[in-house]
Order: sequence, then structure tokens, then C-alpha cells
Amino acid sequence: MVNKVRVEELVHLQKYRFKPELTNSMNVIELLDEVFLQDFLKKLACIIGAPNEKTAASMFIKRYAFVAVMSLYTMTAWNKKMDVSLENLKMEAPEPGKAWLPSISLVDDTLQDWNGENRHKWREEIVSNLFAANIDILINKLANIAGISRLILWENIAVYLFWMYETELKAHKSSNVFDDFTFLLFEGEGPLFGACNLNPLQRFYGDKPNMVKWGNEVRKRNTCCFSYQLQAGKRCKTCPCTQIAMDGRCQNGEGIYCSVRSAAR
Repeated sequence: MVNKVRVEELVHLQKYRFKPELTNSMNVIELLDEVFLQDFLKKLACIIGAPNEKTAASMFIKRYAFVAVMSLYTMTAWNKKMDVSLENLKMEAPEPGKAWLPSISLVDDTLQDWNGENRHKWREEIVSNLFAANIDILINKLANIAGISRLILWENIAVYLFWMYETELKAHKSSNVFDDFTFLLFEGEGPLFGACNLNPLQRFYGDKPNMVKWGNEVRKRNTCCFSYQLQAGKRCKTCPCTQIAMDGRCQNGEGIYCSVRSAAR
């Protein structure tokens, strides 16, 4: 059964930057055009104060991660499928003088109910549509155009998914939470996520040691997202460079864990 997004669902999805109507938007599929993407990254770098397109690409994927959050939340919490195909997505375009935390809308905002049969196969289709037919394609484009490691971009996606399942869905009573999170981390095979030999999320799911500085448990990243290169100059509390940044520099994020680079594809 296919239904429009209900009012209560809309209210919840707005928390993850869903907005039915956008006034200044771009079609996400336009980013597959290399000329358009190059121009977009240059404009974004200027607007957000990034020193180069590499940092802009990382910041873009951190914002775009909410597409994955919305899709997987809808699947896990409501047993519904959201159409997040590239053709169906619109995103707020960056504007000078404004912080770019873009809202996302859908051309067709109907949600499709799970039919109650073979949820494992249904879940595989959702995961493949989200990652193989969307996120992996964009990651490859950004990596090629901006010269940024795919590992950084994949970890930018992963940390938001960990946050959603470990925090946002922590109190949710459905068994889907454990089952879906386990599938995404340990059971879903590489090809479901795109041109991947291995599951690209699993390598980032490490322990969460207690960090005295932050007063809670924090899972340190494997890679640096370059956010410290923005004008604010702040590092994420999960940044792997924290312990080596006494001189104010980071080992560029890609060299820190170069031993895992070979596993990226």
C-alpha cells in the first residue's frame, strides 16, 4: 500500500531536515554531471569558508547523510519504504551569507508499506536502492572530482547511521532496530552498498571508550572529515587527530589510517 507522508510522520522527519516544499533547490541528480559538480563544489567551498573542494566534498556528504537517516528510519521505525532515488530528491542549494544545513524534499513523497512478506528481501532492496543506486554513486563522483578518499566520505555517512540506531532509536521497542542495525553492519554484503568488495560501514564500527574530556563514551573516527579547516577551526569530538594536533595541524585525515585504505574497494 502506498500512502502520502502522514502529519505525525512529517513532523518527525522534519527533525532530519525533511521539508515538503523548498524555495531555492537543486535536483540531486544534477550532481552526476561533472561540470555541474565541479561548479557546485567551488561555490559551496566559497559559501561555507572551505579552503578547497576536498573539504567542501566532505561537508556535502555530511549533510547528505540525512538522506540515509530518513530512509533507514522510515524502514526501521515504520516498516515503510521512502523513494530516495536520485531522480526523486531535491536539496536546498547553498546561498551566500547563510549557513548551509540543507533541507531535503521528495518529488514523490509517498511511502510504501511493507507487505508483510519476506522482510529480509524487502530490506535488501531498500539498502541497495539507498546505497548502491544513490550514495555510492555520489561518493565515487566526489572522490574523482575532489580527490578525496572514499573512506572519509563513507565514514561521514556511517557516523550518522550509528547515531540514529544508537541514540534516536534507542528507546524504540521494535525488534527491527537490532535486526536492521545488525544487518547493516555485519550481514549486508558489499555489492548491496555499491561497487564495494566489503561492507563499507563495518570497518568504522569500533568501541566507544570513555572520554574524560567529554564526560561520556565516544567512538573515535578512523578518518578526519576536515571540518577543522572551516573558518570556525573546530574539531569534532570524535576526530582522530585530537591526540596529534598539539601543533594545530592534522595529518590530513587520509594518512592517519592509510593501512585501511586498501580495504576501501
